[in-house]
Amino acid sequence: MLLDRRPALGVLAGITLLGALAVVAFAPPPARSGDVPAREFSAERAAVHLEQIAQRPHPTGTPDNARVRSYVADTARSLGAQVEVDSGDVVRAGWGNPFPAANVHNVLARLPGIDPQRSGGQTLLLVAHYDSVPTGPGAADDGAAVAGLLETIRALKARGGTPNDVAFLFTDAEEIGALGAERFVRSRGVDWLGAVLNWEARGSSGPVLMFETSSGNTELIDAYAGTGTRPAGNSLAYEIYQRMPNGTDFTVFKDAGARGLNAAFLDGFHDYHSPHDDIANLDRDSLQHHGETMLGLVDRLGSTDLRTLGSDSNAVYFDLFARVLVHYPAWLALVLALVTVLGLAVLVVVGAHRGALRTAGVLAVAGVSVGAIAITVAVGVGLWQLVLVVRPGLSALPLEEPYERGWFVAGFLVAAAAVVLAAAGVVRRREQAEVIGGVLLVGTVVVAATAVIVPGASYLLQWPVLAGLVAFWWSIRRGHAGALLLGLPAAVAVVLFAPLVGAVLVALGLQLAAVAIAVAVLGGLLLLPLLTPLPRAAVVVPVVVALALVGTGLARSGFDRTEPRTNALLYVRDLTENTSTWMTRADETDAWTSSVLGASPRETRATTYFPQEGPDSFLAADAPRLDLLPPEVKVLADDRGAEPRAVKFSVTSRRDAWRIVVRLPQDRLRECTFAGTRMDEATLAKDADYTGAVVFQYTGDSDTFELSCLVTPGPLPVDAADQTIGLPDEVAAHAGPRPEDTSLMPFGFTPADTSVVRHVVEI
Repeated sequence: MLLDRRPALGVLAGITLLGALAVVAFAPPPARSGDVPAREFSAERAAVHLEQIAQRPHPTGTPDNARVRSYVADTARSLGAQVEVDSGDVVRAGWGNPFPAANVHNVLARLPGIDPQRSGGQTLLLVAHYDSVPTGPGAADDGAAVAGLLETIRALKARGGTPNDVAFLFTDAEEIGALGAERFVRSRGVDWLGAVLNWEARGSSGPVLMFETSSGNTELIDAYAGTGTRPAGNSLAYEIYQRMPNGTDFTVFKDAGARGLNAAFLDGFHDYHSPHDDIANLDRDSLQHHGETMLGLVDRLGSTDLRTLGSDSNAVYFDLFARVLVHYPAWLALVLALVTVLGLAVLVVVGAHRGALRTAGVLAVAGVSVGAIAITVAVGVGLWQLVLVVRPGLSALPLEEPYERGWFVAGFLVAAAAVVLAAAGVVRRREQAEVIGGVLLVGTVVVAATAVIVPGASYLLQWPVLAGLVAFWWSIRRGHAGALLLGLPAAVAVVLFAPLVGAVLVALGLQLAAVAIAVAVLGGLLLLPLLTPLPRAAVVVPVVVALALVGTGLARSGFDRTEPRTNALLYVRDLTENTSTWMTRADETDAWTSSVLGASPRETRATTYFPQEGPDSFLAADAPRLDLLPPEVKVLADDRGAEPRAVKFSVTSRRDAWRIVVRLPQDRLRECTFAGTRMDEATLAKDADYTGAVVFQYTGDSDTFELSCLVTPGPLPVDAADQTIGLPDEVAAHAGPRPEDTSLMPFGFTPADTSVVRHVVEI
């Protein structure tokens, strides 16, 4: 017996509204003005600091970096904190090729507790990095967090402090390898830290999402849930992030054994690491969410015995409407999964015994459901490839993320809805209990697998499936369940899935939209029992709408001053090869870069000059030969009679470049030491690049990089280069101005505008 169409449509409309509410609620709180009580956080007050911090790019080693550091230290001191600045060289061994090294300056501000015995002698540490990338002023990343910490210091002083000691660490050199955090952990350790709270941004807007924790997080999650703010976050994000190669300052603390949380806002990706990461583009609501979460956690943890935060187990957690954080121990996920498996098995047996379903019918519906997920992935991949074929210029944008992403997101999601609707058409003649049972079988398998393998992800289907068991039981018992009961599992699912799918689309980008819409279909399959009354021809509507939405996105995806194409132009003067070369990535060419490279650019690799690029293809052309001085290589100590030979040398930039790059042949190295860090032969071999070179990149306010190595006998070739931020005036004059409809490539995706001078010296 088919469900009546009218009540089914009514319930579907209600579920749609509930999903929209969940998405709208997943937002930061409104920014508060400067006249709120002194004990409260105010985004307007924090923005005063931001105006000083984000005036210009301030990467490590630059005068603007020193300016921001002085402002942070002076402001924290004026607010009543005890301030110290720690400086020194550091290298991140084990980070991978190239080895990042720098001269860093960390600022530590302390607020002594009024009852420090309550914390068990441990300190609560809040962390944000004050350096920016070279390509943007860093208003969001990480100026918002730095300004937020300063405003939090002020609010805490107005409240009279906390029982526990609270410290605020403003790190240097996060953007080039979390080197400030590395120096801090090496010099001070983490045993004295009760918890570390790190604050980041990967965009310029959106809610602050707690996306990473240390292991054994049960007590920390309980504290986060009780902050009284909008506690956005879920344990699925934790499960995903810990399996990704990404890292922040928190990675350094976590790897050293510290407990803590890592939080960031993610929307507004096109501003990330770009010239548009400025005050004008920063959402003040996101700044407010940063601050309220900081202050709420300090309130909670500032009066907690920090020794009690350790735990042997992790929590499963998720937020509801970004207002309530539901959390429970991971072992309970296993219990719930077992109950779900047993409940489904019992109901299938009872249903078959009563004649309400056939087991083969349940399996058939489950097969259709799995097929729908597979088709969704294929549709997502196919649609995105179509977009790139029609708009190949999108490949020039970071992660190929279009500006008009909203049209594509809507189109992909409607396409996913079409797949679900098509699946409903396939199973519409099945018994209602078979449809419910088949969908729940797929969900139960996912619940059981995730509860065992990735328990933090189990919640996503656990609660909808439990709700679905109620509808399944009623359908078996009465032979038919009404629209309201059938809509119950989908209603639970939409509250959990809707904001998550949006967050996944933001985090992964449209390159991986197929993953997000497959997740959406996994939840959308719970709608099958409600969709069976619709005619099979109804699938035409979402197909047409999806194509229209994607087509609109394509039509609106050109480049102009407000939505510029990104590009980069590189100038390389190689004195060893006696060449001068313009370079740009092959997929970044446009009218401007093509005019500089001329009519016949050649394909090449840039690894010699930009080791992080690996074998990626670049276009190159001859450039004017300018009189630029190469780095000076000087031997400081040399024991040629030893086996292996011990040599200490320096490389000095003679044009005040931002970064020094040194390449050494890995097969000649037995050991290297920088800033007291010894890198043995195994470490050097493991992190050598694909050409067999070990590469060091040094950044700092010193123009000289010193390295000591044990090498095999014979002359050692030192491949030395330096890189500037941007093109120097004498180079830029030959390229001409960048057109207004283009923008500098954001840092970290491919090399941004720079000049390189390189030569090889044997020592």
